[in-house]
Amino acid sequence: MAGLAVVATVVGMTASAVARRREVHHAVWWFLLVFCLTGVFGVTLALRGGESGSASCVINHEITEPLNTTQGLWNLAMFVPLGLFGVLALRRPLPVLAGVLVLPCAIELAQALAPFVSGICDSADVEMNVSGGVTGAAAALMLVRGRVDWRSWAKPTLLVAGVLAVTGTIVFQTAITADHVDGSTSHDARGDERKAAERAIRQAFGDHYRVDAVRVSPGLDGYNGWMSIQIADSFPAQLMWPGGRQLSVSFEDSTHPTRASFPVPGATTPHDARDAYRIARSYMKTHYPWAATASRHETQPVGNKAEFGWLTSWRFKERGVTMPRSLDVQINRSGRVSQMLVDFGPKHVELPARLILADQAEDIVRKEQQRNGADPRDLRIHADVLKTERAKGWQGPWLVVWSVSVTDTGCVPDKDGGGCDPTNTVLDAGTGKIHDE
Repeated sequence: MAGLAVVATVVGMTASAVARRREVHHAVWWFLLVFCLTGVFGVTLALRGGESGSASCVINHEITEPLNTTQGLWNLAMFVPLGLFGVLALRRPLPVLAGVLVLPCAIELAQALAPFVSGICDSADVEMNVSGGVTGAAAALMLVRGRVDWRSWAKPTLLVAGVLAVTGTIVFQTAITADHVDGSTSHDARGDERKAAERAIRQAFGDHYRVDAVRVSPGLDGYNGWMSIQIADSFPAQLMWPGGRQLSVSFEDSTHPTRASFPVPGATTPHDARDAYRIARSYMKTHYPWAATASRHETQPVGNKAEFGWLTSWRFKERGVTMPRSLDVQINRSGRVSQMLVDFGPKHVELPARLILADQAEDIVRKEQQRNGADPRDLRIHADVLKTERAKGWQGPWLVVWSVSVTDTGCVPDKDGGGCDPTNTVLDAGTGKIHDE
């Protein structure tokens, strides 16, 4: 940083000397303008951390978020001197305003594309840089009381700015991957967000737990984000956000149950799956009675000899397709709820007229693996589940997909016994297209 200050001082003094030599008025402002401009280039293009040439840019839909972060305020403050000293040096507001609009966009594009530049391309940075530059220019206009030349350089300024805007738009559309987020950083839940978290916990457990801290982690590129909800002196609960479609709670998975788990009124110590189901059913009827109309339910032991208890699952099905609406309740050896997952998705989703069968799905995946160089004789391929899921996070349409597991039977485990876990392939049961996980 000291080296950058020295360079900025030298460059600024040079600009001031040139201004004096050409008998340009306000030479001192030229020194300050070029000093700050050099500092901005150094900080944004050389000294920032991040991935070089990532060819992606975060588009932050939460417009007010940067105002609540230290980085956002720094980005605003950094461009205030450019707008201020720019107007004081040039006394021509149009080139300055064009500069504080174009420069932040150019910097972010460079951070996304240039292999020698480190940084993260983020629309929030552009937002705050432009706001800072305009604020500085407005302050300068107040200082000089409007004694500026609005017409001089107007045509070349608009022409150059227009060319750069069109060029930048084309580059962004063709070379940049836009990652859309509803806020780029996690934050404390506010207003309706916190009310939604409290409502979800109250439905799941009544007034048994107090909701403490709630943090919101925004989704990326249209996919859902999550709320982390602190209850029972930890962060055991997660609520899908926005929308609150899923709630998952994990109090414990220990073989030694603790009192952190949720007590079901009237429950006694379960001895087998039948006892555990009765407790889970009692919980379900009190908190999520709609699950009683599910197409099927199943109770399975968790762990060796049910050391972690029993898990009861309620599912809605049509034509063999598992619908989004579901409830999973794990009862521990003490007869308390230790884990819970509820999905409030629809009970019914419009299904394609024709669905690919399990053996057809397996054959498609087998051929895809073969095209990728795998030997089909070394693979065990099984179409596990036919289910519905969203095509793109919480915003896309519902699709019917096969979840197909692929196990390499010729795999040699590493020294720790790992490295040979099955991989999962998602295949559209209507079109046969393979989707990325």
